[in-house]
Amino acid sequence: MPRRNVQEVTVEDVQKRRNPNKHYVYIIKVSWSDGTNEIIFRRYSKFFDLQMELLDKFPVEGGQKDPKRRIIPFLPGKILFRRSHIRDVAMKRLKPINEYCRALIQLPVYISQCEEVRLFFETRPEDVNPPKEESSGKKKSGIVERATSIIKRGGDSSSADPLPLDQYVAVTDYEKQESSEISLYAGQVVEVIEKNESGWWFVSSEEAQGWVPATCLEAQDDPDDFSLPAEEATEGVTLELSSGT
Repeated sequence: MPRRNVQEVTVEDVQKRRNPNKHYVYIIKVSWSDGTNEIIFRRYSKFFDLQMELLDKFPVEGGQKDPKRRIIPFLPGKILFRRSHIRDVAMKRLKPINEYCRALIQLPVYISQCEEVRLFFETRPEDVNPPKEESSGKKKSGIVERATSIIKRGGDSSSADPLPLDQYVAVTDYEKQESSEISLYAGQVVEVIEKNESGWWFVSSEEAQGWVPATCLEAQDDPDDFSLPAEEATEGVTLELSSGT
């Protein structure tokens, strides 16, 4: 049988989860060349990892040697999180990420149908059987059923509650080893977007975002003591994170 390829991608909504820790995932509808339609769930950090893989694999098409030759789309990058909520940031990224996905699958077939892209959009076991959520006092339908319902009614997600990001302080300097990581200096405050069981956390600083060792961080005692001017607290900044930058 010929290998199926992605025909269309639509990022429908964001969804709150609390297991294994609080975070948001994007609900994505994927249409395949064999006529099937599937629902998958991806964290923002997974898009980030995919982008790093593509920029490393296709340096010319990623504009690493000549920016004018770049055809790989820009991934929505850093947004200032201070005194904000994960849901606010996730919603701000929803439309740009949808545009990123659509642009990605319209690239020449050697990119749009490469193994990295195909595997990213393939349904995974955790898409079919997501982690069970703790009961919050009301009986909730399964995540997959809710996602299907959202898609059918056009993406009503107003019932999701905001979750504040956790702030941590770097207890030691760290020099990044790969393009997907960021460097830290002792005393630097970062906000943790994702805590991976491998011991690497996906964080946002004022300069960049990327992976760092969890051992370099400790929880900040009182994150509410940290503030920025109002105009900075609400500003959204889009940066491209790529190899060598």
